Amino acid sequence: MNKNELRQKQVTRLDHFAETEEKAAEDHVLLQKIMDSELLATSQSIGITSSLPYEVDTSRLIAQLWDQGKDVYLAKANNNPEHSQDFISYTYMTKITKSKYGVEEVLDPNATINNELDLIIVPGLAFTLDTHQRLGFGGGYYDRFLAKHPQAKTVALVNSKMIFKTATWQIEPTDIPIQTIITSQSNLQD
Repeated sequence: MNKNELRQKQVTRLDHFAETEEKAAEDHVLLQKIMDSELLATSQSIGITSSLPYEVDTSRLIAQLWDQGKDVYLAKANNNPEHSQDFISYTYMTKITKSKYGVEEVLDPNATINNELDLIIVPGLAFTLDTHQRLGFGGGYYDRFLAKHPQAKTVALVNSKMIFKTATWQIEPTDIPIQTIITSQSNLQD
């Protein structure tokens, strides 16, 4: 199965899972685990994506980060041939809009950009437990960003439907593994 076929299969699988109480319970466990983590405790500037319904819910995480006085930066895909992205300052007062991908992004073109983040919470469709590889959404935005900013710590919140023991898809030389994987079962780190 190629990557695009697996992406479609995962989106369908995650869409079905999103309608279950099990997903809500797993999202709650993942939220508690990251909020209790040393990784978050030692980070001030946090990059995150506003989640789609089939992804691990980040809305409560963002609210709790604000409550803790953390600096939150929302990912924004740039409309350019390089498929670059930036992280834009995000507070409860920030106006947002939906991107062409349906993801909420900061609307203000003059908002502060910070790409030198302490921690990035990386989204994806599938993650491997053995090598921490990630199957993203196909645009390459995160892999390009992480290649340019290797100093940032990376973490993924992974529910039971996103876990793969090993990659069933082809790993490209440009694919950047995630440093820390948090699942509802355990924390796995390199």
